[in-house]
Order: sequence, then C-alpha cells, then structure tokens
Amino acid sequence: MNTKSELDVAVVGVTGAVGEVMLRLLEERNFPVRNLYALASERSAGSTILFRGKAVRVENLAEFDFSKVQLGLFSAGGSVSAKYAPKAVASGCVVIDNTSHFRRDPEVPLVVPEVNPHVLQEHNGLIANPNCSTIQM
Repeated sequence: MNTKSELDVAVVGVTGAVGEVMLRLLEERNFPVRNLYALASERSAGSTILFRGKAVRVENLAEFDFSKVQLGLFSAGGSVSAKYAPKAVASGCVVIDNTSHFRRDPEVPLVVPEVNPHVLQEHNGLIANPNCSTIQM
C-alpha cells in the first residue's frame, strides 16, 4: 500500500451490524487505512474488534477527537449522525453517512458512486448515501 494515500478512518457504530459490514468491506477491498478508530457508545467502549487480524480497542464516540481522522463512516443511527457528523466535519473530517438523517438535506449530496460520482467533487465535508433498497433500483 502507498502510505501517502492511506487515510486515518473512524467507523462510527462499529459494533452494530452495519459497522461490522463496513469493517469487512474495508478489509476485503483493501481500502488504504493507515489507522482505524473503532467508535461506539460508552456501553461498547473498551471492547475490541478485529481489523486486518489485529485487535482494535473500541473508543467512546462522545470523547473522540475527529481531527485525528480524514474519513468518518457513520452507521450508528440518525440521532447519532445528527449530533456527531457536524462536529466531525468541523474538525476537517469527510463524513459518509449511512443513516437517513441527511438524505433530504439539499446541502448534502446523495451519492451512489456508480450513478453520480461527479457529485463527490461538490461536497462540503458531508456525503449521504440513499437507502439500500433505493440503490437497487
């Protein structure tokens, strides 16, 4: 992997079903992750997850400093995204939100890479993706 293109990545909601799939896809697709930050609720903080064969400690989302990462993948529910995605963006992190919270916001691009990748050039730090059933259409 080219270390110049590697990113520090935060996965928000890492202990949930979608968060687990995100981790698996990052591994399977050999996404250029320099450092992975596993984020979840206080209840899950302190537990560990496996990423690329290594144990990664789950951190409390409420205490995380998003200036440490360039990319945040959010899948912890709309209320969590509403509270923490703007903080992440304000810290310089690009957020890809997998919840429904920002899908109808005209200021947030709704992106399906195979359909409208050009829209990625126009984001303000926050990108939403449509519902999984919509993508299939």
